[in-house]
Amino acid sequence: MGARPPRTARSLNRQKMQMLDTDAAGDEADMQRRVADAIYEHRLPPGTKLPEAELCRIFDVTRGVVRKVLGRLAAEQIVDLIPNRGAFVAKPSVAETRDVFELRRILEAGIARRVAGRLDRQAIDRLRAQIAEERDAKRRGDTPKYIRLAGKFHLDLAHATGNATLEQHMKRLVAQTSLMLALYDVPAIDACSFHEHLEILDALDAGDHARAEQLMEDHLDGCERQLRLDDEPRRVDLSEALSVSGAAAASAAHESVPRNPGRRDARAVDSDSTAGGEP
Repeated sequence: MGARPPRTARSLNRQKMQMLDTDAAGDEADMQRRVADAIYEHRLPPGTKLPEAELCRIFDVTRGVVRKVLGRLAAEQIVDLIPNRGAFVAKPSVAETRDVFELRRILEAGIARRVAGRLDRQAIDRLRAQIAEERDAKRRGDTPKYIRLAGKFHLDLAHATGNATLEQHMKRLVAQTSLMLALYDVPAIDACSFHEHLEILDALDAGDHARAEQLMEDHLDGCERQLRLDDEPRRVDLSEALSVSGAAAASAAHESVPRNPGRRDARAVDSDSTAGGEP
């Protein structure tokens, strides 16, 4: 048998491998964030193909990295992996979208009823601060953060029930809904009222079970009514959609389009003391 390499050489090789692993993990995280952000910001519409070779070129990574990221996005139900065809931005059907919202109304009305009056002061204060972050993200046009924080509000309420199975199920539903809103809602128009999370939280804090349950149902029902499904696929330049300039353009468009005057939050003044979000 050949002689083993000196201890110092083995240590250097181990350190080199660890550095390579760290670099690869950083590439994967950056790619996953940028692709997800492009989907949430409407730069990559439903049905857009995500060719491995083009993603390798855009992000300057190996096919192994691309496949790992696409697998993770598929697990989050943001991307569909179709055998012998490749990866595509997920495109839930109208029926699937309606079914998900109906299921959420059934589950989350029960969640609101369960946690009303049971949240301690620390939990209430934490949720109020989180809603304020939603408001700030909305004002700054940070759509990905806004969507994630809005979803987290619902997940935090599910967590407060202490039912781990329910919480896991809600994580899947919130991921699906966030994608549906990002893909099918009119860009730069709120999918739901800016203030509704705060109203729900006030009812939960007051222990008003019936009001909390009704507000939650109304909240989700209003979000569903705002959906706009486009059956005509729009061609996009993948490089442009995933570029920094594409993100900047999407942010500028978000800030320039007026809010929907028909939404319930249009009757309220946007002040520093008011916050809200979408599911």
